[in-house]
Amino acid sequence: MSVITAVPSTLTLADLQEGYTEKLFPAIEAAFGAGGLGIIVVHMPESADFHAQRNTLLGMAPKIAALPADVKKELEHAESQFSFGWSHGKEKFEGVPDTLKGSYYAQIYEREIYEPEYQQKFPFYAHKNIWPNTDAMGGVDLKDAFIGLGQTMTETGTLLAQRIDEFLATRHTGLPSIEKALSSPKNCHKGRLLYYFPKETASDNTGSWCGLHLDHSLLTGLTRAIFDPAVLPAGDASGLYIQTRNNEMARVSIPEDCIAFQVGEAAQILSKNVLRATPHLVKGTDAAGVNRSTFACFLQPEVDFDLGEGLTFGKFTENILASHYEDGSSEL
Repeated sequence: MSVITAVPSTLTLADLQEGYTEKLFPAIEAAFGAGGLGIIVVHMPESADFHAQRNTLLGMAPKIAALPADVKKELEHAESQFSFGWSHGKEKFEGVPDTLKGSYYAQIYEREIYEPEYQQKFPFYAHKNIWPNTDAMGGVDLKDAFIGLGQTMTETGTLLAQRIDEFLATRHTGLPSIEKALSSPKNCHKGRLLYYFPKETASDNTGSWCGLHLDHSLLTGLTRAIFDPAVLPAGDASGLYIQTRNNEMARVSIPEDCIAFQVGEAAQILSKNVLRATPHLVKGTDAAGVNRSTFACFLQPEVDFDLGEGLTFGKFTENILASHYEDGSSEL
């Protein structure tokens, strides 16, 4: 499988706010249409809180990974298929537990009350967030950092969704609104802080594309990763790879001052295939002694939202999560 370098479509936050269709619609179609990469990047102004929020939260990922094993065990939640709190080695790639990365999950907008029936039916969304003690984290507050960045990304993504709705209205009438689905107070927006553990020895996994997957969300927000050490060896091949329509693997870089948004399967279904989700994976660095931290925010509707033909988002999620732990696939 050949590898190419690709530059994603780019908009600014001001573009989204001003709503000039002459600029927005070509960019949306180029990014999310039949021939696109399925990704767009939104440049955030220098004054935006996003920049400090990103640095703060991503800097906490190594601290979580370094917590004592018994502390991390208390932060796990098996009942939700590890969709809350700490998760490490629970997902599988080709039948083998994935121990190369750890994840921390939380709902961006937590409800005050979850009814028992709802919790039983949708355990992967209906639970209170789990947070480590600030003392265990060396005095830093993971909750504030996680929710702060997550809300900035969901608000930006919802604004993008409004412009996507306007674009879709030129192709079909009567489509459900992605923006309204994401704005619902019953939304299921989920954040995932990822930490890729440093390898003890250098390796070359360029030929292995395990982990290729589609996101099942409406949109997925992504930050540029932070590496430690910050300078990678020349020729390092780590990063986001997207499978193109020509069956090539396109390496896409997310600028440090941008939020990237990928379109998910749910949006493809809603748009009657006007928007196209693309298979992708994240490849860690092959260099020894380097860790990688990043954050993904899955923008998702309420569980009862009808994706079409009676398939609710809750049932869709249930099917996807089951496959993650059975057939070796995994979302970012």
